[in-house]
Amino acid sequence: MKFFARLRERSGGKQVRFVRDLRGLYLDVRRVATQLRRHAGQVPYPALGVELRRLAEQAEGQAAALADELRAVAGNADPSDPIAPREGRNHWERLTVNLSDLETIRRCETELALRWDLDFPAPALVLARLAQATASMSAAVREMLARSDPHAA
Repeated sequence: MKFFARLRERSGGKQVRFVRDLRGLYLDVRRVATQLRRHAGQVPYPALGVELRRLAEQAEGQAAALADELRAVAGNADPSDPIAPREGRNHWERLTVNLSDLETIRRCETELALRWDLDFPAPALVLARLAQATASMSAAVREMLARSDPHAA
């Protein structure tokens, strides 16, 4: 057991680990927001472009909320550039990429909320709220996907 205690000390205290987890999520959400906005400009159906832009704005709002939590816990959101957005060969593939990424973010938000709820209750509540919002975003993309032609440009 001393081995694991030493390993935890080397990897940082609870706050350091929480900030690391939160920052990773923040960067992923920023990437998906950029990705949704970029994909909105490539849709073959104008109404879906509007919907994807709305989802991009929601993701940007989530990134801002995560940045606020990072500032509250760590004093700095460290706004370095996120990973480049993922692309797809056609509209249907881009929607599947977006759905996959949103589901990954929702799972991460839920897991972090559950993992850190005792040590950091206020940020954990924010994460739980964001997970619910991300679930509704996923549902919207899933609906778009169901209505889309897999061979659309």
